[in-house]
Amino acid sequence: MKIPKYLQDKISVILLNEKEELNQSKYEITDNLITLHSIDNVYLFIGDYHQSKIELDILSGSNIQLYMIFKSSKQRDYEFKFNIHESAQLDVFTDIRNIEKVKVSLKRIFNLEKDSTLNINNALLNIGETILFDEVNLNNEFAEVSIDQLNIGSYNDVFKVNQDIKHNAKSTKSQINNSLICNSTAKLKYSVSGYIFKGNELSVCDQDNKGIILSEFGEIEVEPKLFIDEYNVEASHGAAIGQIDEEQLYYLLSRGLSEMQARSLIISGYTKPFINKIQDEDIKLMVERQILKKINEGDIV
Repeated sequence: MKIPKYLQDKISVILLNEKEELNQSKYEITDNLITLHSIDNVYLFIGDYHQSKIELDILSGSNIQLYMIFKSSKQRDYEFKFNIHESAQLDVFTDIRNIEKVKVSLKRIFNLEKDSTLNINNALLNIGETILFDEVNLNNEFAEVSIDQLNIGSYNDVFKVNQDIKHNAKSTKSQINNSLICNSTAKLKYSVSGYIFKGNELSVCDQDNKGIILSEFGEIEVEPKLFIDEYNVEASHGAAIGQIDEEQLYYLLSRGLSEMQARSLIISGYTKPFINKIQDEDIKLMVERQILKKINEGDIV
């Protein structure tokens, strides 16, 4: 199996393919269980892997930055379970890079223990049909999760996304930020749910969903939902979906920008904050190219 160019100089690389596994890391894979520990950057490349269920343990006190890259040439259903133990931090960056217009389904369940932190950054820039289900269980006090997601759809792409955050203990915190761009006849459908169960006081649950539709036939549908059974909490949600603001466009044109430049600048307000959070420069460059290709394919600008 050939290691992608942008991963060739990395130290901890695990490649899972249909015919073979290539493990260039200090971590063992036993019965589809990967145990990560210490402070490390780990690159997990999944290409048409035959095993659909994988479990990852993040040991107590660890600080892991995990890059998950999917590259599928055929229909696949993946399922991951993450156990993030006490006082551990896991930063997950996810990018799906389909070779053809195939259907990819990705289900992930994250279980957080006391004082653990999870940061999720998802780049949904692929072609075809994508189903993503992320469930986060904040099982003990002071567990925190932050999700930042950038989704660009063009042509007849279909994205179906479910994000469920469950506050199963008091003094837990969650934040979701979804940035959505839709062009051509793409369809982006989101269900975003936050649960604070009774007795889990002092918890914080926030959702922010913003989307921009750049064509007559593109569709973005977002259902932000809160299920709150406790009084002493903070919770908010919202969805702002629409076309490019004509007043904003007029202002930029009045400053000497062409319409193409103005539209590109407005779109960059969705993409740049996400890109700037990617710490690995090779991955950042890869995503920037993928975004540019996606934008040009859909004639967004």
